[in-house]
Amino acid sequence: MANPIYEFDPVTHITADALGRPGHRSFYIQAVRGLDRITLLCEKEQVQAMTEAIDEMLDNLEKQYSLMRDKDLAVEEASMLIQEPVEPLFRVGSMGLGYDENRDRILLVVQELLAEDENRDPLEVRLFASRAQMQVLGAHAKEIIPRGRSPEQRTLQIEAYVRRNGHGE
Repeated sequence: MANPIYEFDPVTHITADALGRPGHRSFYIQAVRGLDRITLLCEKEQVQAMTEAIDEMLDNLEKQYSLMRDKDLAVEEASMLIQEPVEPLFRVGSMGLGYDENRDRILLVVQELLAEDENRDPLEVRLFASRAQMQVLGAHAKEIIPRGRSPEQRTLQIEAYVRRNGHGE
């Protein structure tokens, strides 16, 4: 039996954000449709890959359909924060983007990460958003990704790890 598919068509809001202190942040994607909200836990690298895929899709839509990006879109940081409570539906395994030409909507498909021994279909979330919503999502994600540890902090952590020979915190 297939697992349920959660579909927000269309989303009223979509964001990606990180919670926690640098070096120990958790990344999330959150979508809202009316009073319904879905939060998904993901890796920093997945948010980065999603951002790159959004940019590539927007570039392709511009070339193929002459659908220009909105140059006047502003990212209001306060509106892009994750809403509490943060209770992820699942940890993200894979993501993909699609385009619904008839409705001019971008589709973000997200599937659950399953353990190797789990014998079931992964949960799936389908989020339909406008090009403007995805453009703002991508721009915001680009801003939050580098807010982690500074290069100096990473160097100090590596040096401390080497001095401990990999033992302990």
